Amino acid sequence: MNGDIHALTDEVANGDMDAFGKLYDLLAERVFNYARTITRSGEMAEDITQDIFIQIYNYAKRIAKASNPVAYIMTATRNHSYNLLKRESRFIDVDDKTIDVGIAESPYEQLIFRDAFNSLPMNQRETVYLHLICGYSHKEIAAIQNAPLVTVKWRYGKALSSLREYFTQNESEDKCNEHI
Repeated sequence: MNGDIHALTDEVANGDMDAFGKLYDLLAERVFNYARTITRSGEMAEDITQDIFIQIYNYAKRIAKASNPVAYIMTATRNHSYNLLKRESRFIDVDDKTIDVGIAESPYEQLIFRDAFNSLPMNQRETVYLHLICGYSHKEIAAIQNAPLVTVKWRYGKALSSLREYFTQNESEDKCNEHI
């Protein structure tokens, strides 16, 4: 897929609008979900996605020269998301359209997963999203987050530990409620 994206960014750099559309189709959902993971707002994520694709079009030649265009785009998404949050100087509550990762089957499970995911600190939530949902390696995440590899691995491990604890606690509460 990275090879396809690299080829498409080359074509966009040469003014090919069809390639731009294909690039959008491949990356828009990923950019949107990543922005929503950071901002916790569907509206802000839509604006960020639009801004990022305008940047992709305007800076296609620079992106085409990057060794990993996807990492470049995701880093731009991350930076733009945090800059927008700073400008707004507030965090937005999660809307009802949080990330659907396809893990939870029932609405109850979706609520539990959403609550668990949103209970993580921002940097851990971001790391989990990039690894589990987008499929990036820890090394790629380190490049996107501009963080040492050991920090990314620690964040991921800490997040999994927190989620495990969350679900264990939730499971024991459910068992207690069954006896009532």
